[in-house]
Amino acid sequence: MQREENPWSEGIVMVCTKCAKSISSKSLKEEGNAGENLKTYLKKAFKETGDLKKIRIVTSSCLDVCIDETQAVTFASTGGETITLTVHPEEDRKELLNLLRDKIK
Repeated sequence: MQREENPWSEGIVMVCTKCAKSISSKSLKEEGNAGENLKTYLKKAFKETGDLKKIRIVTSSCLDVCIDETQAVTFASTGGETITLTVHPEEDRKELLNLLRDKIK
């Protein structure tokens, strides 16, 4: 076994894809999987500011935080801190982005 360096320096964000099934399409403006859409939004925003190399954003299977009408998102820093949030994948995305930006400073 060989240890490798992470290609991201500050942390990883995991967006549950299963949560999207519990979110009413009436509360969403975008079509498609809400988890995938949130991941794409976050990646694009971090790329635009040049911070995408600091953070990895991926979809995951169930994070075991299942609350109807919300999307589970976990951030795990390379320093050891882990936080899990439940958000609306469209209405809360800017607030989530700002929180993640603060975490990778």
